[in-house]
Amino acid sequence: MRGHFKKRRRVLTGVFVALAATGYVLVSSAPAYQSVDRATKGYMLTPADSIGQYRKFWEYLQDLSTRECEGAPSDADCYIARTEVGRPVREEAIGVKDPAIVRTQYRYGGRTLLVDGFWGTIDDPVTTLDNFFDAIDDDEQEFRGELVGPRERFGPTGFRGALLECQNADLQRMGSVKARSTPTMRVPICVLADHSIVAAVAVVDSRQVRDDSPGLTRSQVARLAADLYASSRTKYWHGVCTWSYCNGKRNEWMDD
Repeated sequence: MRGHFKKRRRVLTGVFVALAATGYVLVSSAPAYQSVDRATKGYMLTPADSIGQYRKFWEYLQDLSTRECEGAPSDADCYIARTEVGRPVREEAIGVKDPAIVRTQYRYGGRTLLVDGFWGTIDDPVTTLDNFFDAIDDDEQEFRGELVGPRERFGPTGFRGALLECQNADLQRMGSVKARSTPTMRVPICVLADHSIVAAVAVVDSRQVRDDSPGLTRSQVARLAADLYASSRTKYWHGVCTWSYCNGKRNEWMDD
């Protein structure tokens, strides 16, 4: 792990808690990228109701910025909650200014598609993507795992203007492993980033948890990440009430 992240190790995000309550270790570096499209600035990550055949069944949204404080029922309370008490240390360390958290799960058959990320202002998407992989590390978890092999850059058809990299993770299975030939399962993790959004995407197949069945490939998960990116971005307009703290409501969308 890079030295400047040693003080911020407890950054295991919701996707990976859902995977197996596992810690991760980054073992490879990222390939070189050309610049990201500047036109990707100013977007929210707004997960669509479906990604391909996967249907949304759970979502958690929380805005940690001060974007919507002006005009809120109590401007002062809003600013205090978002700056002094709930300051988003880990998200800003990753490279997301004024972050909002987005966590979503989709299902199709026995598979669960997991999305965990942030939207806000990202000055350097390449560094933020690297930092996001670095931050997937928590050495206090009961179950262990590690990112294995090289990170690979993907560019599925129709995906442009952003970065997309994937890497396999070997995770220890939950429960007894006596009847299985291997105690781990391999799950590809893909991370996409632009000037507004950074998010991880992974798919867990229930058959992987039960036995030694293979899961999706990196290219298949990359395709789903690209579909998420194409269907789940909304232009942010300052002053429009779109997030949880507006009108005293939390963790639900509001109509513009």
